Amino acid sequence: MKKIILFLCVLLPIMSFSQNAQDIIDALKKDLQLNPDEKKKATIYSDLTWYYSNVSIDSALVYGNKAIIEATKLKDSTLIAQVYSDVGAVYFRKSDFASSRKNYLSAYAIRKKRNDKVGMAKVSINLASIYNKENKKELALKSYLEAVDYFEKINNQEVVSLTNANIAELFLDLKNYEKASKYINKAIEFQKINKQYNGLTSSYLTLGNIKLRSKDTINALKYYNKSIEMSKKTSNNITLVAALNNISKIKNDQNKNKEAEKIIQQTEKLLSKIKKTKDDTSYSFNKISSLLKSKKYNEAKTLLLQLKKDYTNDEVYKLELLQTYQYFVQTFGYLNQPDSVSYYSNASMKLQDKIIELTVGKQTNELESKYQTAKKEKALLEKDIALKNSRFFIFGALVLAVFMGVLGFLFLRQQKIKNKQQKQEFELKSALGKIESQNELQEQRLSISRDLHDNIGSQLTFIISSVENLKYGIGNTNPKAETKLSQISNFTKSTITELRDTIWAMNTNEIVFDDLRVRILNFLDNARIAQETIAFDFNIDEGLKEVKLTSLVWVNIYRTTQEAVNNAVKYSDATKISINVNEIGNQIQIQIKDNGKGFDLAQINRGNGLFNMEKRISDIGGDFSLQSVINQGTIILISIKK
Repeated sequence: MKKIILFLCVLLPIMSFSQNAQDIIDALKKDLQLNPDEKKKATIYSDLTWYYSNVSIDSALVYGNKAIIEATKLKDSTLIAQVYSDVGAVYFRKSDFASSRKNYLSAYAIRKKRNDKVGMAKVSINLASIYNKENKKELALKSYLEAVDYFEKINNQEVVSLTNANIAELFLDLKNYEKASKYINKAIEFQKINKQYNGLTSSYLTLGNIKLRSKDTINALKYYNKSIEMSKKTSNNITLVAALNNISKIKNDQNKNKEAEKIIQQTEKLLSKIKKTKDDTSYSFNKISSLLKSKKYNEAKTLLLQLKKDYTNDEVYKLELLQTYQYFVQTFGYLNQPDSVSYYSNASMKLQDKIIELTVGKQTNELESKYQTAKKEKALLEKDIALKNSRFFIFGALVLAVFMGVLGFLFLRQQKIKNKQQKQEFELKSALGKIESQNELQEQRLSISRDLHDNIGSQLTFIISSVENLKYGIGNTNPKAETKLSQISNFTKSTITELRDTIWAMNTNEIVFDDLRVRILNFLDNARIAQETIAFDFNIDEGLKEVKLTSLVWVNIYRTTQEAVNNAVKYSDATKISINVNEIGNQIQIQIKDNGKGFDLAQINRGNGLFNMEKRISDIGGDFSLQSVINQGTIILISIKK
């Protein structure tokens, strides 16, 4: 059987035909029993690879390997390239992007050898889809747009339409919903006119996702239902499951738990017909959310344990494992198992730190790689320039022998001008490189701050909501637990405030000292509420208010002041704590003083808190000193250059 637009198998979740895929598979197997010739057998294996990808990934790979063996025996390069593309599509659906890329590159090499430009362009689109999944968004978008330009030139609007659907998915990942809507509507318009129901199943699903991300629930449901209609019409269980799963999530969010459970049951029946993989995270977490809302905590725990087993030790699924830990915290909270809540809270924080560390490390390595590449290119350019200059000099020497005076003078003049231009170009390139590096670093800071705000901020807000729900569930039956939950809630709210201050500082290049004053005053106001027995005093020179600080200096001074005041509140038994900020010459001096019990500096155990304060001030080029006398209080003195 002839497959159409084979290369686009990774562009949509499924590209089955209106005829049921299983019926086609059964017919192909009957053809195999008729002992076809080698050419026909290889073609049947290739077709089985394609259609089994809609039913069973493992079976698709089995027949894909058979197809490669048979096509290789025939030395049919066209068929071999097609089979490699089919197998690449199967691995893509399995989320094994490395194996998918390997097969597509094999197909590309064959098509390039045959000078098959159309085939090469089609494979490039599939590789772009892999880049998108690997979060190489710029490379993926560049490849997609080049493909659209190529296929528009040869008037292949069907490929243009399907590529537009992929571009929409990419912009959806980038949260650019306006452009995502623009490209998916282009695809839908073409598919509707040409009655391409298979493409519409996925395009309507994508448009529903765009509306849901844009918080347009009504239209999201509208397009999910259209996707369900098309999926049933084309017997496409994969997009049908995706659309039902998204609708059940909406019902869960609307607290329509019974409707959500009914849809989830329907989804589970469909999942039993297709091969479910670790990559189906949306359905699993949606079901857990539904179980928690239905108070089926032990069932949720069982499913979470299975997910933990699947995701642990698999580097690809760090974010899924983090979400699993977070659901564990909720579940054990409902089950009143505080030790487990504490364990998974710590595990979640450690994994989150690791993810952030890996992300920053990856970005740093990419910057270093770009720098090394630029350095090598510069060396090659200089070598090329030197070679050209050398040849020109030899030519000039020959001319000089004939036209000694005049040409010698012209050559020297030209060489001076050229050297001056090269020097100016080099200075310009250096300046541009410095600006680009600064821009890249600023973009990284903005990206990290956005991730902190969108991910960690929303997670902390969720913890507060969960704690408040727990307090409501406990009522007045357990005063100790209620008090503990209130402490957790207050601590989390305080953490959100600190996180917002940090994000604000990261997003600001220069901060005036008056902003620091306002933040410290807010901190002291909270401290007064918590410790009514302590008098707090804060004084600052008026001339310092407009002094500008970098975000790093601002954060380190603010955190050190916080730590010093917190230590005085906790340990000093003081009745008064004062902060004085003065301008002394070209120095800014900050004094944190209490009238507490003091301590012996020779006997103090210098822990992490004191070490961190010293380290913060040292990192910004400042001086840190600590003075304390028993029964006479403690003074911390910080000095930095203006």
